[in-house]
Amino acid sequence: MILIVVLALVFTGVVSSYQYREQSADYHRNRLERKEEQVLKSLENVVSGTYLKLSDENMSRIFNEAVGQISEIQGVDFTLYSIEGDLIKSSRRDVPKKLFRPLLERVMDNERFVVEEVNEGRSVLSSFFFLKTENVPLAIVHLPYFEDNTFNDYELKEFLERIGIVYALILAVALVVGYFIARYITNPMKEVAHHLAETGLGYTEKIELKTRSTELDSLIEAYNRMIDELYDSAQKLARSERDKAWKEMARQVAHEIKNPLTPMQLQVQQFEMSFDPKAKDAKSQLKEFSKAMLQQIATLNRIATAFSDFAQMPELKRDQINGVSVVQGAVQVFTESFIHFESGESEILLYVDGSQLTQIVNNLVKNAIEACKEAENPEVIIRVQRDEQKFVLSVIDNGVGMSDEVQHRIFEPRFTTKTSGMGLGLAIVRASVEQNQGTIDCQSVLGEGTQFTISFEALS
Repeated sequence: MILIVVLALVFTGVVSSYQYREQSADYHRNRLERKEEQVLKSLENVVSGTYLKLSDENMSRIFNEAVGQISEIQGVDFTLYSIEGDLIKSSRRDVPKKLFRPLLERVMDNERFVVEEVNEGRSVLSSFFFLKTENVPLAIVHLPYFEDNTFNDYELKEFLERIGIVYALILAVALVVGYFIARYITNPMKEVAHHLAETGLGYTEKIELKTRSTELDSLIEAYNRMIDELYDSAQKLARSERDKAWKEMARQVAHEIKNPLTPMQLQVQQFEMSFDPKAKDAKSQLKEFSKAMLQQIATLNRIATAFSDFAQMPELKRDQINGVSVVQGAVQVFTESFIHFESGESEILLYVDGSQLTQIVNNLVKNAIEACKEAENPEVIIRVQRDEQKFVLSVIDNGVGMSDEVQHRIFEPRFTTKTSGMGLGLAIVRASVEQNQGTIDCQSVLGEGTQFTISFEALS
């Protein structure tokens, strides 16, 4: 808006200046023509009233006194030249005695023409035309007209100053209006933009502007409708994902249970066929059979417990905690000398479930210790730091590392590189991190080590 006002002011000034110049030029041209007519009419009266013969010899006597009188009456200077270009009479002193040949030729060709000149910094229109009698050229009249633009320039200056004041007031009004428009529209637009940037399947906050803006009502209504639709879609997707997850869980549980059940079935069949209650070692056979069954039952119990832990994550209890002290407390449980805790901060506040954060640290440190078993000089570093508005937890080891293929699957449930365990530890870690609205990343080099990096939003 301000730019438009400034451009309008410049455009108005340019156009007005041009218009004033054109009007001034038209005024001077018309005034010159009127002066020509008046001088020519006065000269014709002198010619018609003389008793002398109209010859070159008598021209000076005919116009001797008339030129000065006409000049004084009309308020202009002019000069008379003969048809051959010789001076007859002039109201001025400093005039050429003879017309220049080019000027004389142009008069002869055009009968009237005007030359624009500059004399002592002033613009001069020099008019040349014939004085005729009975349509026969009698003499050449040279009438110089000095353009005086002082008044027009003053008027233009006054006009531009007034226009400048008007546009300055318009600019001031535009600034005030712009400020209120910014408050009325721009600020609500910023709030709308913030909500749009945050919009996702898990975002359910609708826009409720403190300052209503009629121009944005339709946009806000459409956005709030979209939030409702997103929420419904998220609920449907969550139900679908839960159903899918439970189906996958059931398939995995069945697969894991089948592993110990098969040898149990074979052992029962073999025991049934070979057991003789009357045999001397019957008691010993029964004891061995019971021991084998108890081992398989213990395996089934571990499987059930692992999947129960994964399927029934503890209820989320997020609260404001000092992440540094929670992680440090979790690390102190481990007594291995090669475990080191590092932090340049004494306090980083974040809003997470403290018990889940402790469990995350426990799982990652246990995995790091396991990975360093074969290292010559094992080292595990737990580092806590602030990165802008992020709480960043890193667990670094110099263990066996992982290949790219293993890294891509490391967070999948039931995937493991160990000879024991259900492969649910890192899946539980990722689920806990994501429940607390954090992110987890793994970087590893085979034979060199692994780094897990977890980040949460830090409180200001």
